[in-house]
Amino acid sequence: MSNGFDESVLDELIRVMKKINIYVFCSQKQIPLLINYFNVKHKCNWNLLTWHKTNPVPACKNKYLSDTEYIFFAREKGVPIYGEYKTKRTYYVTPLNTKEKKLYNHPTVKPQEILMNLIVNSSNKSDIVLDPFMGSGSTGVAAIKNDRRFIGFEINGEYFNTAQNRLQNVGLQEVA
Repeated sequence: MSNGFDESVLDELIRVMKKINIYVFCSQKQIPLLINYFNVKHKCNWNLLTWHKTNPVPACKNKYLSDTEYIFFAREKGVPIYGEYKTKRTYYVTPLNTKEKKLYNHPTVKPQEILMNLIVNSSNKSDIVLDPFMGSGSTGVAAIKNDRRFIGFEINGEYFNTAQNRLQNVGLQEVA
């Protein structure tokens, strides 16, 4: 494990994908590991997208604010990027979604706008979107709203129940 990341998780994700086409929300410290893993080891194309938070947690002591979250995108050569001009931004500026954080009792709820764009850019209708760290289900909601199928895993029972309720409310009939 390096900087909170276990490469065996990436190995398993690659094993189940037809082609490498993955987004990883990560810290600045994890970027070199991800570049080495996907670009050097697997010869993937990659991009670094950023989410700049206009209302970051004010804890900064002897460091800069944690106002930027990184989204590492890797794809095998030949994997297309769909979408259109308005969905292909690499830079997002939004506040932390404190309303949904409280509503879903999850510390890292992601903005729907970002997730919707990532899904549109990397999949077609009826494709399967996988989120192995589902949390409160934000990715699943974005997938279903974009007519994608969704598979999500969450180890925390409370978060899983929250995700299950959210997904059922956007039209998923069966969650197990």
